[in-house]
Amino acid sequence: MGFAELVALWVVFIAAVALFSGTIERRLAALAAGANADVFDRPLKRLKGVLEFAFLQKRMLRDSYAGIYHLMIFWGFVFLMARSWQVIFDSLFPKLGLLERFGAAGLYYLTVKDVFELVVILGILLAVARRLFRKPERVENSADAWATLSFIGLLMVSDLVTDGTAILLADPEWGAYTPISQAAGSLFAGMSGTPLFLLNRAAFWAHFLVFLGFLNFLPYSKHFHIFTSLFNVYFRNLDEERNIRKVDLEAEHFGVSKMNDFTWKEMLDLYTCTECGRCKEGCPTNLTGKPLKPKEYCNSLRDLLYSMTQEEIEGGKELPEGKNIIGDTVPEDAIWACTTCRYCEWACPLFISYAGKLVGHRAYLTLEESSFPNEAQAAFKGMERQGNPWNLPRADRANWAEGLDVRHISEVEGTKYLLWVGCAGAYEDRQKKVTRALVKILKAGGVNFGILGEEESCTGDSARRLGNEYLFSAMAEANIETMKGYGVKKIVTACPHCLQTLKNDYKDYGGDFEVVHATTFIADLVSKGRIKFGKKVDETITYHDPCYMSRYEGDVDSARKIASSIPSLKVNEMEWSGERSVCCGAGGGRFWLEEKLGERINHYRFKQIEATGVKTAAVGCPFCHTMLDNARGELGREEIAVKDIIEIAAEALAD
Repeated sequence: MGFAELVALWVVFIAAVALFSGTIERRLAALAAGANADVFDRPLKRLKGVLEFAFLQKRMLRDSYAGIYHLMIFWGFVFLMARSWQVIFDSLFPKLGLLERFGAAGLYYLTVKDVFELVVILGILLAVARRLFRKPERVENSADAWATLSFIGLLMVSDLVTDGTAILLADPEWGAYTPISQAAGSLFAGMSGTPLFLLNRAAFWAHFLVFLGFLNFLPYSKHFHIFTSLFNVYFRNLDEERNIRKVDLEAEHFGVSKMNDFTWKEMLDLYTCTECGRCKEGCPTNLTGKPLKPKEYCNSLRDLLYSMTQEEIEGGKELPEGKNIIGDTVPEDAIWACTTCRYCEWACPLFISYAGKLVGHRAYLTLEESSFPNEAQAAFKGMERQGNPWNLPRADRANWAEGLDVRHISEVEGTKYLLWVGCAGAYEDRQKKVTRALVKILKAGGVNFGILGEEESCTGDSARRLGNEYLFSAMAEANIETMKGYGVKKIVTACPHCLQTLKNDYKDYGGDFEVVHATTFIADLVSKGRIKFGKKVDETITYHDPCYMSRYEGDVDSARKIASSIPSLKVNEMEWSGERSVCCGAGGGRFWLEEKLGERINHYRFKQIEATGVKTAAVGCPFCHTMLDNARGELGREEIAVKDIIEIAAEALAD
């Protein structure tokens, strides 16, 4: 290599590094403008997650085809990043001789390098084949994706050709350790002298320019996640069920309306989206034609962030028309469409959060703008006045228990459970039957329990998820005070939404209780032999997993254990079941709102139930019960019954 070529290498290298450094500095400055994020706890658990989800890519492998080729490309690219830097530094510092310094280890490194380059090329071919011949609907054939595959492919090929032609030119000692490079060089065996030398230099410069070009391309593409994914996984929310940020009610500004209202971790999410589309596959709003599509939501915010000046990001300058988050970038209809079912967060390989961001927008609209769907007002008033969103008399809250000899919690001695009935379980006719069935099972299992009766009030789940933190805080504080006053430590409830609110949301207000869902509790009673099912239930059912049990609580087994313990009862699973279950449409406070756009979510889900051919759909949530029962009537499918698994279990109890 001559002096002129060395100078050219240095000029290009310095320019590329300066450009990259400036871009990264702007990206980091934007993050620094975000709000604080409490994500520095439990470092060992975080590191374990990086190994499991970033390096071993556990979530990617849910799609085995894509997971395998992504692993091939990822591991090869990570290893070969070191190779590219070694080539660059050996070229910039000709006397450095990095490989020679490692002796035999350096030679074996070249062998591994060769193999990895072949693996990456095979991975790219698999990726290309998928995009051309078996592309899932969620995958887009964007210019960005093709450019990235091209960059990586060119890096591999150019390095193999550089080494292959070098072997032909000089037959170096290391040539025996690079069989793939030798094979690449054999393609040019008929060349010699100047043409072969020029090809060698062209391949080297191609590798050099492609690597530095790719380095500067990445921060502007979806593949910026190559840099950010390890950090996003490390700083992930370790308590995924607590995905809604508490609103500081003493602050001057509520919720999320400006870019710097996001935490820096939430902004890092925007950098990290790979646009793989997994978040959309089971998203109920995407499946039914609503304006909210998780990937598009995330990408529109990322594009907005990239377009903003630092002063605009920091909130020190009034935003020009078109640069507001709410309205300009994210339509209000999209904000109110989310059911907080967490399918998107469960599916995302890199732990990007969605529900908390959208609820943050709702908090701004509700608390600062008083701009929320009209139907929500009735639910808010009912919670304020009567302690339930139906606005039914508080005095009627315990009427469901007439004739059951259920004690008030204050009358229960020793180790005791509070049966948290919930608003639906106390007032809604269908769910009252479930509550009474649960009492029958608890008594059969010898469980020491009591209720709060009229002193129980709505947990405030819908209030918080509709952005009304003022109302939620008042309800949470009142309920916590009541329960602590009676020494409540353990709670069982048939409502997954009550479960998550009592167990997780109440921690923000000083409530720390051991809360279990009724199906989990009953399954435990069965396993301990405390209850037995002696009556046959000779039918086949399908089970609809509630989102707040399957993806929040992580329990998809308990209801099935109960079903498998009931004589003659069979379960025919839907394709979209377990953690992949499709939402009924009621979560996130949507139960109280009109569904004006697209197909009704409960209709979409009920059609999946109908496709199994069963005559009974079992549920484990009062919201799911109502939504699917309504769909049954609205679609004219009266021959299919909707029952809670608790009701079926109570019917099968031995006498």
